[in-house]
Amino acid sequence: MSMRGKRPRRKRWVLLGGLVAAAAVPITGWLMFQHIPAWYRPPAIAPADQQRVRDDLLGTLDALGASLVHSEGPFEHRFTQAQVNAWLAVREAIWPGTRAWLPRPLSDPFVAIDEGGVRLAATYRHGGLKTVLSARLELSADPGGVRVRLARVAGGSLGIPRSWVRDELAALDADAWPAGQRSGLQYGDGCLPALSGLFEGVVFPNAWIWKNGEQPFRITRLRFEPGALAVTFEPLPRHPSRRTSSHSPPGPAPATNRNVPLSSEPASRTVQWSDRRSSTAHSPRSTRATWPRLPETGPS
Repeated sequence: MSMRGKRPRRKRWVLLGGLVAAAAVPITGWLMFQHIPAWYRPPAIAPADQQRVRDDLLGTLDALGASLVHSEGPFEHRFTQAQVNAWLAVREAIWPGTRAWLPRPLSDPFVAIDEGGVRLAATYRHGGLKTVLSARLELSADPGGVRVRLARVAGGSLGIPRSWVRDELAALDADAWPAGQRSGLQYGDGCLPALSGLFEGVVFPNAWIWKNGEQPFRITRLRFEPGALAVTFEPLPRHPSRRTSSHSPPGPAPATNRNVPLSSEPASRTVQWSDRRSSTAHSPRSTRATWPRLPETGPS
């Protein structure tokens, strides 16, 4: 066969290969967009276990509030990934109002914790479209604030362009997010940063007021490990004038069953649950969670 006969055939193969590649790109992108990441596994909590999870959540809040009031210095509290995701999984069953925490197309929120930070994810449904939206956050804390950088936003395994995400965050700054303002629970100076700067990194105020007990504190350190986040809390001196200017006294604590131990995994410098219960009993100031009475979901 002559060289002239081979050239048209070679051109046809090149053209065919180009067409296949052009078709493969959007197909691959679509498959990546709909892919469910292996780390996204929202737990399913049986109705019989919802009361136990509810008591664990309220017990954690009580324990943390008691430690803030009674500790004489910084202490560390460890939150496990399994614990946080169990709280998220039952939130609507025990408190229907929390459905408003997420936009309507989102459901099944999930938090993944590793040595580098956290991933926040949820299932997105709109019409016939379904995917897992996720955001990778790198966090650190020091006496100057809590530093947050948005490393990546993805649909499934496909990264979402930063320019689009930044535009959406800027729209939130102009509407729902109080950028440049102070929260009513802040303690001290500083304003909430604009979300549009998350890709470059922003600093959130780290001094707040624990509403149940009106105890000011700040977060001075975040320590990440696979499946857990240890937070160092430092109680701060009380300043009545600053506390009462934007906060009302805490209400009465609901009568709930709190005989549920927290995670059995110990944390360094963390006051154990049994110690906190005994200290709370002698406290003249209520540090218990003032949530409304939630419906019983466990077996009668």
